[in-house]
Amino acid sequence: MSVKRRWEKVLQSPLLWLVAIILLALAVRLYRLGEPVLRWDEGWSLAHASLPWADVLAIGSQEWHPPLYIALLKLWLVFGKSPVSIRLFSVVVSTLTIPLTYITAKEWAGSRRIALLAALVAALYPLLVYYGQVARMYALSACTVLLAGWFMLRELRTSSWGSLVGLVAASILSLYTFYLSAWALLGLWLYGVIARPKKCWRLLLAGIALIAAYLPWLWFTRSTLAGRLGTTPLFGADALRETLANVMPALQGLAFIYSARSWAAAALTVALVGGVAAGIRRHAPLKPLLLPLCVLGVGIIGTAFSARVYWFAVRHLLPIVPFFALALAWALDQLSRLWAPLLVAACLVLGIAYWPVSSSFVYEKSLEVTGPFDPSADYRYLAARAGSDDLVYYNVLAHAGWYEALRQPGDAPWSYALSWDPIIEPIDAVAARITHRTAPQQRLWFAQYQGNYGPNAPLTDWLAQNLYPAGAEWQDDMLYLAYTRASSDWISNTRGEVFGGAYALRSARWSAHLRADQALAVELDWSLAEPLAGDYKVFLHLVDDDGRLIAQHDGIPANGARPVSTWQPDELLNDRHAVFLPRELLSTGTRLHLLVGMYDAESGQRLLTSEGKDTLELAVITIE
Repeated sequence: MSVKRRWEKVLQSPLLWLVAIILLALAVRLYRLGEPVLRWDEGWSLAHASLPWADVLAIGSQEWHPPLYIALLKLWLVFGKSPVSIRLFSVVVSTLTIPLTYITAKEWAGSRRIALLAALVAALYPLLVYYGQVARMYALSACTVLLAGWFMLRELRTSSWGSLVGLVAASILSLYTFYLSAWALLGLWLYGVIARPKKCWRLLLAGIALIAAYLPWLWFTRSTLAGRLGTTPLFGADALRETLANVMPALQGLAFIYSARSWAAAALTVALVGGVAAGIRRHAPLKPLLLPLCVLGVGIIGTAFSARVYWFAVRHLLPIVPFFALALAWALDQLSRLWAPLLVAACLVLGIAYWPVSSSFVYEKSLEVTGPFDPSADYRYLAARAGSDDLVYYNVLAHAGWYEALRQPGDAPWSYALSWDPIIEPIDAVAARITHRTAPQQRLWFAQYQGNYGPNAPLTDWLAQNLYPAGAEWQDDMLYLAYTRASSDWISNTRGEVFGGAYALRSARWSAHLRADQALAVELDWSLAEPLAGDYKVFLHLVDDDGRLIAQHDGIPANGARPVSTWQPDELLNDRHAVFLPRELLSTGTRLHLLVGMYDAESGQRLLTSEGKDTLELAVITIE
């Protein structure tokens, strides 16, 4: 055989073309993988996967998605926590979908050409490329549903227990990845019943096994599901109207016309309808279209219905997108069989229509993102202030993930106290975690998205009532609070002193022992001798023997809750403070003088004691 003939034979090899398509799919998914910065949900994924296994399961039972993807991502984190590293898992899964699309299409249509076209569509379809780069579960949901479809086709062609077990196993993986995969799976089962009515009993058996395997998870997360499903009436005229209103956005999302040319949807529709018309003219069997029709139909209606409980987002359509690739490949094949140039023309028109999406939009990752944000802001703030012995609590995992992506070995570890959507923990659970995970006099930081607004209020109140404040600072939409837990050992001073002739310090107590990496907890008991005009703050200073200021805390009494203007003559006001020692270690034996005083918040003028001093020394504390 001549070299030319051998080369022509190689070029006609489906395997060669499949490998080329897979490499193309991998290339478009690796392109600009590190751009842009981690989005909100990606930060959530990283933080969730970085937690201990027990927390992975607990958080998974409370959020919007089951935990299989997070569990797999946790294993994947051995490769690193940079945006490229965590997104690479989705790239791998999405790329694996391409050969799976090929074998599924070949099993479905019995044609290598349709199979190659389907693989090419899956490789380049912007919606699959977009979520093939996102560190979320959507690429995995598409892959597992497609795997279930392959096993379904094998079972319908030649019944075997292996195919049935594979169908159940793939479906279980899909349901443990993404709740809305259920609609695509329902479409698969509907197709099986219609296509092979005689195999209903086997499909029924598989469905029972699938439900049995999923029931433990549904039971485990029953309170979360009941809480979310119970807020919206599922049936009735209003439910029908809202579902129908969501169908068009779902169709537009499936077409993925965002940033495409204005006629992209029309071009896609013409290609699909033209392919069906070409098939009818050629008297081609239309029965293969039943599979994508069932999956896409049930999936679109189901997603539109679910949007009433779980809002609509184009990412919710990912489980059905591979079946759209099958339908489009079939249509393009029919056009080519009617007249070969039609295939070239259709591909060229679609390529031009979707070029703005494919070349730019999919890599900007701008869906569901509103306004500018800086995922490195938390790290910059905390890295300059918190040390390796400190502990940071986040009220939302997205910000924790952004911090984790940049955290270095010498930076503070983090935990969570969730008080913002989608998880708002009971304050008792938060309190128990903080108490269990923190040591007395440990420096604690609470990074609170939206501060004390809305559902954050109970957490903010609990912190003020149970911990000792060392400071608070707003940075954009984040409130950073510094606290410590008091130790059980105290030193007390009951000597009274009056500041400005008005505010009497009746007693004070502070932590009995102090290390250089800790915080000093202090309690002051005040009473009102007589009202004094002005707004005054309390300050605590730690100074060395040379009078140099080492650390301090200033604040309105009672953690800002009790300005002096609210004091009553007959009450004893408890005022808590904490002083964080600087991160630079102080040597053992260093003497620090604990000073207390009050000053006018506007002028900075200090109030004097009865002895004419502007501070009162409570104690000399030696670093241990």
